Amino acid sequence: MFFPKSFGLSIHGNDLIISKASQKFLKSNSENTVVKDFLLKEPLELQLIPDTHDFQAKNIILSWPRERTIVREIELPGSNIKELKESLSYQLDSFILFPEEEVYYDILPSNSAEYGEKVFIFAIKKEELDDIILKLELSDLKPDRVIISPLSYIPIVDDGKTAVIEKCEDRYTFNLYVDKILVGTSLVRNKVSLKSKVLENMPGDIKFLGCEEDEIADLYSEDDMNVECWDTSKQSLGVALNGLSECLGRFNVLKVKAKREIPEFAVMGVLSMLVLAFIFILPGIFKHKKEQSIQAVDVMLKELRPGVMISNRIRDEIETTSIINDKISEVVQKNSRRIDLVAELTKAVPDNTWVRHLLIKNDGFEIEGVGLSGAKVLTLLEYSPRFDGVSFTSSVVKDKTGKEKFKIKGRIKQ
Repeated sequence: MFFPKSFGLSIHGNDLIISKASQKFLKSNSENTVVKDFLLKEPLELQLIPDTHDFQAKNIILSWPRERTIVREIELPGSNIKELKESLSYQLDSFILFPEEEVYYDILPSNSAEYGEKVFIFAIKKEELDDIILKLELSDLKPDRVIISPLSYIPIVDDGKTAVIEKCEDRYTFNLYVDKILVGTSLVRNKVSLKSKVLENMPGDIKFLGCEEDEIADLYSEDDMNVECWDTSKQSLGVALNGLSECLGRFNVLKVKAKREIPEFAVMGVLSMLVLAFIFILPGIFKHKKEQSIQAVDVMLKELRPGVMISNRIRDEIETTSIINDKISEVVQKNSRRIDLVAELTKAVPDNTWVRHLLIKNDGFEIEGVGLSGAKVLTLLEYSPRFDGVSFTSSVVKDKTGKEKFKIKGRIKQ
């Protein structure tokens, strides 16, 4: 297209933020829309999303939250990036503890004089992302590509060393860039650790996303740091601008083939040849082929009619059986929920750990146990698809044998 357009999508809490960006010559324009409680809406309610059919976009790109992403940072191996991508699927579980069929993933190289050569491996649990994509598809906003939120800010950060800090509930994500290159991204659990990160890296610019001015006043003290508070639409805006500039190349965790862009003049030439063919040659050929096709279809319909009648009857029986099975599943699920949760906890807790006390109440759980590493138990529970909001309820204490006593609480996903 002569004047490209792009959709950028991002998730903030339960809200969906949509940015429409377009470029005309050297000027870019954008417009933001917020769909409140998008993740909580039923499919029939998704028609409330503003109509976007008149905005013919080149790309629809979704930015996935960093806090819901598995990230591994490794030194750039001796092989090139292409060879690393080809071999990664065979050794993916050694990096992220999950087999390839359970995640979407892609890699991003990074090279700077200060932080050296490295590679980021980004992975997303398929179960989580598929639910979001299905809802977006029902809203005519199915993404062609999915990137990670630290990458969405690359088109809008300045040159030099810049930190973008996002607040996500009671935690933070710290993303560091050098001359628009991502050199580090990590989760930070509290403001004390966040302040240490800032002082350790000393960025010239700090961008806060989702934070109020008074909330961040004590996180920095250097006069030579430029501090700015961004609104939540900056993420989706950066995604949309990426769709216009292609500054990330074809990074895409969905692993689909890139669409090949055909130059406009070549398209016009092909179309002109097709028009001439339609005018002088093809009408007679099409007429003859059409008559042959109609005759063949008539013969096939006569042969298939008995089978179609049987298929309709079987389909009705299957639909009836499916309704009965759904009702049975609802009853079984209601009465076996606690057993499933205990099984999930058993699967997540390591063999060298013992759970002394388990409490399941409403949509939450608490466990008290002892093992070699309470932090490892917390990490494994965080990656479980059944739980979120996992945290320690008290400090980890070592007993006389050197084992750690811990108490962990969390929420049970519906």
